[in-house]
Amino acid sequence: MIKNGTYDFPSPYWDDVSDMAKDLISKLLVVDPSKRLDADGILAHPWVKGEDTPRSEIQGFTENMRKFNARRKLRRAGTMVLAANRFKNII
Repeated sequence: MIKNGTYDFPSPYWDDVSDMAKDLISKLLVVDPSKRLDADGILAHPWVKGEDTPRSEIQGFTENMRKFNARRKLRRAGTMVLAANRFKNII
């Protein structure tokens, strides 16, 4: 379908994506390479430049990152304990 230039932005997956971001994606998926955005066109697009780009926090992002970082720190501490025990057994 993309080779033919027919695609859509199905709900609920694309509901939180701004119209400006969808516009950029649409301009990147143009079949005719001469009409497709080039690197300069991408860099000049308002979404990339951040002009009037709606800023909204992804629902639950902060809390998920907090949980992820806590798990990562716990895993790192566990790895350090295992390494210390193995090192102690070698000496």
